[in-house]
Amino acid sequence: MKLFFRTVLLILCFEIFSSKTFASSENYLIKYKSELSEIENYLGNIKYLTAAFIQKSPDGTNITGKFYLSRPGKMRVDYSDTSKILIIVNNNVLIYQDLELDETSYLTTNSTPASFLTRENISFAAKDVQITEIKKTNNTIRVSVEKKNRKEAGEFSLTFELNPIKFIKMEVKNDLDQVTLVTFTSADFSNKIDKNLFIVKNNQLPE
Repeated sequence: MKLFFRTVLLILCFEIFSSKTFASSENYLIKYKSELSEIENYLGNIKYLTAAFIQKSPDGTNITGKFYLSRPGKMRVDYSDTSKILIIVNNNVLIYQDLELDETSYLTTNSTPASFLTRENISFAAKDVQITEIKKTNNTIRVSVEKKNRKEAGEFSLTFELNPIKFIKMEVKNDLDQVTLVTFTSADFSNKIDKNLFIVKNNQLPE
């Protein structure tokens, strides 16, 4: 159970370290300029996203839930009743609730993947991230990135279907090379998301 909670925080805290050179990142930006531009435009044009997901944790267990993204600035991750975990991003604040223990933690999003997915201007050339690997097939492309100048090891990856482009997976590899994979299903980009979903009940967002 401790490993599960650690993995959840790794996904959202994005505590990752640059283990590859900046030159490699620059090479990816040049070689895959067209593909990266398409992904940036695709993500940047998402206003609302609601999707079910399946999370495969490093210990092999699967957990289901629902994912909400309202750009810019807001995200919500509802895990199934069995895990009783709720995560909300509201601009620069990330709220992590353990509903079973009735505990709430507040973090900043300036070093989280939420800051990448929810930021107004999405760019793989942003000064705070660098590309570590790109894998492309006829049908998919996976872009892996690290946070610059972090001590903690790890890697965050986004996978997209191609022709047409579609966001289908994200994953985190921690310092022990343990991978947590989140696969999206039944994605809806058309319906507006109620802003009240991004407000924590019985708690007030910190200033």
